[in-house]
Amino acid sequence: MSESMEADVVVIGGGASGITAAVAAAEKGASVLLVEKGSTTGGAANMGMGFFAVESKYQKAQLVDFSQEDAFRLLMEYTHWRVDARLVRKYIAQSADTVEWVEKMGVEFLGAFKYFQNSTQTWHVVKTAGSNVPAERAASNLYRALTAQSEDLGVQIMYRTTATRIVVEDGAVTGVELTGEDGVPRVVECNAVIVATGGFGNNPTMIHDYMGYEWGKDLHSFRIPGVDGDGLSMLWATGAGRTEPVMELTFTTPGVTDVYKTISETMRQPNLMVNLDGLRFIDEEIMNNTVFTGNSVARQRQRVAFTIINDEIVADYRTKGLDYVTFHHNIKTMDKWDREVAAYVGGEAVEASGLSDLHNEDQKHQKNFWVCDSLEEVAAVTGIDLKNLQATVTEYNGYCDSTDSQFFKPYKYLRPLRGGRYYVARHFPAGYGSLGGVNVNDRMEVLDTAGLKIPGLYASGTDACNIFGDSYCFYMPGNTMGFAINSGRMAGYNSMEYIDSDDF
Repeated sequence: MSESMEADVVVIGGGASGITAAVAAAEKGASVLLVEKGSTTGGAANMGMGFFAVESKYQKAQLVDFSQEDAFRLLMEYTHWRVDARLVRKYIAQSADTVEWVEKMGVEFLGAFKYFQNSTQTWHVVKTAGSNVPAERAASNLYRALTAQSEDLGVQIMYRTTATRIVVEDGAVTGVELTGEDGVPRVVECNAVIVATGGFGNNPTMIHDYMGYEWGKDLHSFRIPGVDGDGLSMLWATGAGRTEPVMELTFTTPGVTDVYKTISETMRQPNLMVNLDGLRFIDEEIMNNTVFTGNSVARQRQRVAFTIINDEIVADYRTKGLDYVTFHHNIKTMDKWDREVAAYVGGEAVEASGLSDLHNEDQKHQKNFWVCDSLEEVAAVTGIDLKNLQATVTEYNGYCDSTDSQFFKPYKYLRPLRGGRYYVARHFPAGYGSLGGVNVNDRMEVLDTAGLKIPGLYASGTDACNIFGDSYCFYMPGNTMGFAINSGRMAGYNSMEYIDSDDF
């Protein structure tokens, strides 16, 4: 026999969006129960560094000339106005206040940063205590602060607990069925439910069925334990309207990216990239925008592509430094190149940290980087069409002497491949997880298949993130975490407004 519990608001999922939603609802006086499958809050967001905001006090202090209007227009044009403009506007408008909101909980920030050269300066990186330099996992400090705040406000957190069904009676939410770590089924009677379960990035079946990728073969995204699509399935079972989910697509070199960081960053510089047919298909200048590169790689045969450099290019990087230095990995020199290449070729491990923990063990042991003495060997080990590859290299070398008349890559990034050892990396589409899947309005209220709200039902974070259209907007870095936190905050506030309204 199941046990009964009560709460004003039940939040399903304790990641970035869920813990924020719980704090927001509790701030407004709600009794809140947070249900979390894992043993901690923050989820995968603990691996991150910061979130998006516009017109913050940090941007103003750093003389960042990028307004709310600029951000709104950029995102709406990027998505061709195929997203909810009202929701985008509210999200952007709240973002700067959210920075100060979490600061009151003791969170500190290093400032506002770009992620890559052509991005805007919207990424607000969390400060790690005792340090003034960016650090992986810095955002974990944010989620510890939010969790402490939730506890101070009386939020009850049930860890290792799984929600199994959202109860809807007479068209409105009345409760949640769940099972705790003790195995006892319970029914929580409530007035509102906020689903913030993070999508289905750990569910290969849903990835295949809804996105057409075969995980581990032509997609090597992160697999976050517990992010299995349970929340979306529960929402759809209530009659919630569906949206077409997309992958937060980037690209990766399995077994190299986030592990052999100097190799990874060197092979992501704007040098020659070809597909299995040995043909160029991209202006390699865009490679620092991993979203655009991931989209391009995903269009190629077998969804695979290769970058090729040689000793001469390596020597140039030793002397001048890399073309692109990412804020995240911050690899500026080739000091560890020889050691990492020797370790990789010899099958040795290197010290890794941060996002490497999120890579599947099978990914870590794949062969996706080679050192070759000739183009013939490059073709032999990679499967690239040799005849086309030779022709492409000859043509590309000609561009390096004049101009890239094919894709117009800037001359400063044109480096020829004329002998010596060749270094080759194989890249696949990757991503941080799914985006979207359930239809919501600008109040984060879940809509049914007719577009009408389901009273008392809210979704936030990745499950409801339909604001990027078909591709994550990397021009404004921090947006995934930014939307998670801000949509969670909106859902928490709006759930209590609903409970206190005449509509309840």
